[in-house]
Amino acid sequence: MNVDDYFADYDMFTEREICDITPKGILLKNHILIEFEVCIKNYKEVNGLEKDTLCVGERNITDLSFTFYTSPKPVIIIFIKRNKISELFSKNNTYQRFHDLQKKIIQCGYRTFDMS
Repeated sequence: MNVDDYFADYDMFTEREICDITPKGILLKNHILIEFEVCIKNYKEVNGLEKDTLCVGERNITDLSFTFYTSPKPVIIIFIKRNKISELFSKNNTYQRFHDLQKKIIQCGYRTFDMS
């Protein structure tokens, strides 16, 4: 499978669409389930990996996004910054929320590849 072909079409959601995160995957408000096992299979296929991996997708702190290798097309979750004052004084700023999702994925036993 060609990576460019795989990413020719994708779904994009904001972090606010996340309802729950479990070892099975990430549930979005529209009832889409990002299944981690499916993501692993697709990640291996798209990247031509022969060995086992726990990688379910990619993360990029520079554009505050996670890309999950779901079927039939990838799902991208983006984090949108609030206004500068809110970001400055918030204990839970955008970067913290981004890292929190990364930590939850790790706690579930999976990984994302750093594209930053």
